[in-house]
Amino acid sequence: MNKFLCKATSLFLSAALTASLLAVPAAASQALGEDLSREDTLVHESTTLSTNVFWSTTYSDLRQENLITYSPNSSVTPVITYGSALTSRTTVDSMAKELEAQGYRVVAGINGDFYDTGNGAPVGLVMTDGQVRSSDGGCYAIGFREDGSAVLGKPGLSVKADLGYQTYDSVGYGTEVVVNIAGINKVRSSTSGIFLFTYDFNDRHTTGNAMPGVDVLCTIEDGSLSIGGTLTLRVDEVIQATGATAMNPDQVVISVNNQVGSYFVGLLSDVPVGGTITVSLTAADESWNDVECAIGALYSLLENGSVVSGLPTGAHPRTAVGQKADGTLVFYTIDGRQSGLSIGATLNQVAARLAELGCVTALCLDGGGSTTLTVTKPDSTRSAVVNSPSDGGLRAVSNHLFLVADNDPTGKLDHFYVSPDSRYVLAGSKVTVSVSPVDTNYIPMAHTYKLTTDGGTLKDNVLTTPASGGEITVTASSGSKSGSTVVHAIATPDSISVKNGSTALSSLTMTPGSSLKLTASAVYNHLTLQADPEAFTWTLDGNIGTVDAAGTITASAPGSGTLTVSAGGKSVSIPVTVTRIALNTVEDFESGVPALTSYSYGASLTANTAPAYVQMGRQSGKLDFTLDDTGMASAVFEKPCSVGAAYTQLNLWVYGDGSGATLSLLTSDGTTVSAKDAAVLGFTGWRMVFVALPAGTAAVTGFQITGAPELELDAFGDQILTYPVSSGTLYLDQLTASYSGMVDQEVPVISAALDSETGIVTAMVSDAVDGVLPRSAVTVRQNGQDVSFRYDAASGQVTVSLPDLSGDHEAIRLTITAKDASGNIGRASVDVGPSGVGHKFTDIEGYWAADYVDFLYNAGITTGYQDGTFRPGQNISRQQFAVMLFRYLGLDGSRYEDVELPFADLNRIGDYALTAIKALYTLGVIGGTERNGKLYMDPESSLTRAQAAAMIGRTQEKGYASAELTFSDTGSIPAYAAGYIRTMVAQGVLSGYEDGSFKPNANITRGQMAKILYNLL
Repeated sequence: MNKFLCKATSLFLSAALTASLLAVPAAASQALGEDLSREDTLVHESTTLSTNVFWSTTYSDLRQENLITYSPNSSVTPVITYGSALTSRTTVDSMAKELEAQGYRVVAGINGDFYDTGNGAPVGLVMTDGQVRSSDGGCYAIGFREDGSAVLGKPGLSVKADLGYQTYDSVGYGTEVVVNIAGINKVRSSTSGIFLFTYDFNDRHTTGNAMPGVDVLCTIEDGSLSIGGTLTLRVDEVIQATGATAMNPDQVVISVNNQVGSYFVGLLSDVPVGGTITVSLTAADESWNDVECAIGALYSLLENGSVVSGLPTGAHPRTAVGQKADGTLVFYTIDGRQSGLSIGATLNQVAARLAELGCVTALCLDGGGSTTLTVTKPDSTRSAVVNSPSDGGLRAVSNHLFLVADNDPTGKLDHFYVSPDSRYVLAGSKVTVSVSPVDTNYIPMAHTYKLTTDGGTLKDNVLTTPASGGEITVTASSGSKSGSTVVHAIATPDSISVKNGSTALSSLTMTPGSSLKLTASAVYNHLTLQADPEAFTWTLDGNIGTVDAAGTITASAPGSGTLTVSAGGKSVSIPVTVTRIALNTVEDFESGVPALTSYSYGASLTANTAPAYVQMGRQSGKLDFTLDDTGMASAVFEKPCSVGAAYTQLNLWVYGDGSGATLSLLTSDGTTVSAKDAAVLGFTGWRMVFVALPAGTAAVTGFQITGAPELELDAFGDQILTYPVSSGTLYLDQLTASYSGMVDQEVPVISAALDSETGIVTAMVSDAVDGVLPRSAVTVRQNGQDVSFRYDAASGQVTVSLPDLSGDHEAIRLTITAKDASGNIGRASVDVGPSGVGHKFTDIEGYWAADYVDFLYNAGITTGYQDGTFRPGQNISRQQFAVMLFRYLGLDGSRYEDVELPFADLNRIGDYALTAIKALYTLGVIGGTERNGKLYMDPESSLTRAQAAAMIGRTQEKGYASAELTFSDTGSIPAYAAGYIRTMVAQGVLSGYEDGSFKPNANITRGQMAKILYNLL
């Protein structure tokens, strides 16, 4: 990685006046709407984080901005960074971690310039260490001087190269050949002249050219690519290149595409080898001459305090930089594409907002899914993203702008940073208050303190707000040092709502015996208040069941009633119906996908088995779409999917593509087909969506995609509708017919017991929502094989007779599995140990997992070694485990013989493991590890516990319960394995060590793996 700091300084901080300020809502912002809340946190010397929430009356939705206000000072230094090369993309968060690893405290950081999404090349200027890494391309930029002060505008860079030879006219008059360089480290154009490339243009250290041209390879002899400076080069070679030319760190390439024309091609072709080329670089604006680092910007937003005209339209997430008249800088972000959190803003609105904040000049950086702001708050030594990126995760971008500081603690207390877990709460609710002593270098430290409040009660840093409400100030102090925060306890909310999970209820249908944990929420001034269930009063009438003080409603008898929830003089009433009809699986995609008719337009539906894109079961539907000229695409089923009677809602899992398009379900009442909106696809990743069904809906007949239009100007200046995202891919799973407000995400409950005298296993299967499940939802497997069982469909009782246990027998494991209509899976197992039989290997007598090893041998999953040993304490290699997993899954190797593996170390895979690895790679269980642009299997490497969990997890059906991890080293569990570990801990397949740890990075032994595979059966 290249980290180029404008200046590395010794940092001395003055005392902070305050750590965190909370302001009550102020007057409306003319740009963004009504102010709802403001929060300011001093994160370092003259550097403040502000988080502000607004209400847009136009869209009746929220806007949230996060910004850093920075006055240049000697303690906080601007930093421009990029990855290992100018075109390699990294997230703001990962780059922050690399800076921290270098010893810096990352005060704040935002994403940088726009870039070519195809190759990662920055659109505008990149400068670090006083050197131009990528030229400005005629765009705007923000540059930082050595003292941290900034200049915003167009640098107007001019790059010229004296090629070191002369051309002569017809009378012999010689002229030095001096050419303009069209771009430094820009993608070479076929129409724009001559380009210059340096070693760090891309990770391959080449020009990246794909078309023929002339490349002049040179060695740097003196100078640099600084503004106002010159670079002296010695010509090593003139290459008639057909592709990319490689270079060393001390070399550059001056290059032209053959299609540019014979004039420029001839000029470079005639450069004498061994000659000298001199490159000079100047800026039209002299204020750029002392700039040390800089980053490009595509649009100017404010000039002399006025909003620039003609800016692109459309409300999106945005990133910008503004400058006030006194030199203070504002690093600005506003989230978007997330209804209920922030709808975003147009560039005009961002410009107007920056003017409201006092800026006179402002530039727009990359936005959309790139918008990211990371900050190190006073209670932390590590930065964290404070905004909500619209992609659902962090987007890798080409460059970044950071503010960094010294990370050396002084140990001298300066103030206390006091922060509640929520600043706006329903009166009577509890708030956890965290306190961090902060030293004079804004670094958290250990120190005693006294915590006091002027309202409510405090116990162990938990504030119970008074039922009467009010503004409560909580103060931490020690001697003359202090810090405080304000909690707003709202006694009378504007409204109350009730939710089941994330679904707001207007009515509720349940089955007898079912129970749901509901949550109530209160809203004040468009803000959702943090509220304890006990802060509400819950009542249920109609003799249909009960509801407790925590919001758990239990249905007991069929009928109708009303659930009423109240607080502070406000209440909401929800009609509740108790019926005996369970939910209905409309389509689970487990048997393929519905066939489409010839009436489908622009959309295709295929089966997907890649685990990352499956939410329930083993398969999902993959919906590829291309919008037509009207911005629509549809997929119509050949045979409609029946919904069933009495249902009023459809629940569907959707993996969004962040396109902003709208997904609709096509439904039919038998006569008319209508489109019902399911979700605006402004998100990525899985999300459950809900569709209210019109009365009489009989079937789902397909899906429809409607693009998100934007107004643009055509060549004549007229407004036209365009669709920025014209195609995409969604994944769909588990379409379930339900009732208003009913979401089932609880697994069926199974209890099983063995009568050792009769050899009969009896189990009870029940589901909190569906009640007694049908026989088709239940499976019973003995030692991994399906067996027959008796089932009482009225009570949910399962009865299984085991083989005669009176004589000698091997171990038996009986597992009962049940899946409800929403795809949730529950399981329970009964184990019978071996009796009268010997161990299968010579080295497992007395070993704690001997019975599990024998079991796997009997199941044909492992064969041990030729010398008769199993070697249970030996670390298992990746290829050994692949073979065991292949046999455990019972896969047919002949189906994978023609699979071509992409691994660079294919020759290291043993013959015995090759088929297994082909199969598991095809199924998405094995992915390999990328190093230096190549994929490696590392077949002989020992497998870690985290890697094993991920591989096993990818083989399981989706839908099992997930447990909260409480291991002492939970934080060390890699993100790729955490979800699988949560699921397998909930099933009892995995567990930790006696000391409370999980040891995710420890190697796993063959014996440990035997037990895990046994538990899976």
